[in-house]
Amino acid sequence: MTTDTIALAPSRSFDWEAAACVLSVTLLTALAAGPLYEQALPFTAQPWHWAAAFGIACTPAVFTSWIVSILAGRLPPRPGSTPKLNHISGWSFLLLAVPIALIVALALWAAASPDGGRAINATWGIIVTAGLAALFIFAAWAPSWNLQRRAGWLLSILRPLVTPFGLLMSIIDSLLVFVVATAAGASRHTWQMRYVILAGFLLPCAMMGYWLAAPWGLIPLAAGFAIAVSMSRRWAWVEDDRELAMLNGRFVGPHLRIGFEQDLRDEAMLSFMSMFFLVPLALRQIEGWQTIFEMGQADGDNVLDWIAFYGAELAKAVPFVDWAEIYNVHGDAGIRTGDQPMARHVIFATRVLVDLVFLAALLQALGISARNAKQRELFTSGALNRLDPFIEKSEFRKLVRRSADGEWQADDEAIASFPEYDVIRLGELSDPAQPMAMQVAAKALRMKQGGSTSAEFHDELLRRSMTPKRDREAIIEVVQAIRGAGPERQIFELDQARRALNGAVRMVEARTSVLRLLVDAPQSPERTLALLEAVQAGPQRDSLGPVRAVAIAGLAIPAANDEPGVRALIRHTASNGDTDAERRAAKAILDQIGDS
Repeated sequence: MTTDTIALAPSRSFDWEAAACVLSVTLLTALAAGPLYEQALPFTAQPWHWAAAFGIACTPAVFTSWIVSILAGRLPPRPGSTPKLNHISGWSFLLLAVPIALIVALALWAAASPDGGRAINATWGIIVTAGLAALFIFAAWAPSWNLQRRAGWLLSILRPLVTPFGLLMSIIDSLLVFVVATAAGASRHTWQMRYVILAGFLLPCAMMGYWLAAPWGLIPLAAGFAIAVSMSRRWAWVEDDRELAMLNGRFVGPHLRIGFEQDLRDEAMLSFMSMFFLVPLALRQIEGWQTIFEMGQADGDNVLDWIAFYGAELAKAVPFVDWAEIYNVHGDAGIRTGDQPMARHVIFATRVLVDLVFLAALLQALGISARNAKQRELFTSGALNRLDPFIEKSEFRKLVRRSADGEWQADDEAIASFPEYDVIRLGELSDPAQPMAMQVAAKALRMKQGGSTSAEFHDELLRRSMTPKRDREAIIEVVQAIRGAGPERQIFELDQARRALNGAVRMVEARTSVLRLLVDAPQSPERTLALLEAVQAGPQRDSLGPVRAVAIAGLAIPAANDEPGVRALIRHTASNGDTDAERRAAKAILDQIGDS
């Protein structure tokens, strides 16, 4: 019997999500070219046929993203199950709903009043000034008030009324992030694939919104709006995760909702940019459905006229300044709202879109740029000893260059001038699973900082495992650092860490990771004894079946070598193991060594 490592080759599962996205993009592209082959169809396709086909084309990507999100634990399989979708509170909904209701009420009042009655008189001015002053006072003092004690009775009355709306907003937000954005390519690992899928959705939406008869063209245009908003929301979630990661120093764990696989800033900005063309197409569709604008000399079918009209409205709606009214500047793009209240509502909605959506996205992008610059400044000055994953990737890339043979090598000058970096994080980045450029940079920095050894990481693992309040993510972090430091394994420290974690609740992943380090250690009597103690009855037996199953799998070579006590334990576990995982692992070893 050979003594080579007995292992199963990992199988690469088929990426159904990517395949579904590509299928939807292919179908949408074919639909967008509908006018080219419409006459060759064996029947006369009606507008609703094309709209229905659009929905069918989107279904593979949307449905698959939904199923994958459920299987990955991001969305609940049924209402009320875990994970709970309650990240938006009822009070947040109330703070959003009240201003929107006031804006809508003002718009309805202005549209219903005759021209002479649309005046903000002196009384209104006093009320508005006093109201804004009260809001600022409330914003200044409310954080120091104990509202639960002072107005607990009022909060108890309002809470049941607003909580369902917060849950509804949470559900919609989660569906946008995990279903719509994912279907549009947000979860793809390469930026090229993300751009192709995103363009494969947005461009057909715009094209069908152009040639499909009104009002059916509003359906693909609405889908384009939903994609743009969903990309923005997913980007916002990613940025929230970046802040949380830097606050607690943990780049993995349940506190992160999206993680750092993709930086969606560019995709979100491009999605919002597409709305500058989708909105004029929507205005054109609305006019073709219900005549509400005064066209004058403009051509209602000419998209450029609608772009010019929308651009003129944007120019007048420069956020929060309203310069056009102050200087009595009027739009002259050929299309006018006239006296139709509906036309004014539509234009008002587009201006609100600019102020509340476009401006918010732009301010978020500027705020993130400022935060990134501040983070780099703090790191350079020594106030921080690590960077967030996105900045880390770009900064580490500056530390390496391609050699003449195409291999990555460290830039000695850049390495020498780079500030001190967190040694545990450098150990993580040295792991073979990391991109080669990151590995090379991390290993060069480790050597420059004194070459943190695997033994030091093992000591740190033991220290973190024995603290009274154990941090699962902190333990997994140092486990990854040990893996990145090389093949050396300290059996005693790993076994002591396993024993310290034995019985700890909510630490399955951490305990399994520590035991896998033991399994990866070179063959030795100490390694075999440590794995046997984790499985066999006794005070050191691990309390979790999945962890014991890992230990059993690690006994394959000792069983093949017929080391004392190993085969007997494997035979006993194969027939009398406490869990299916243990029995399966033991039977697999017996089958491999030919012991029935």
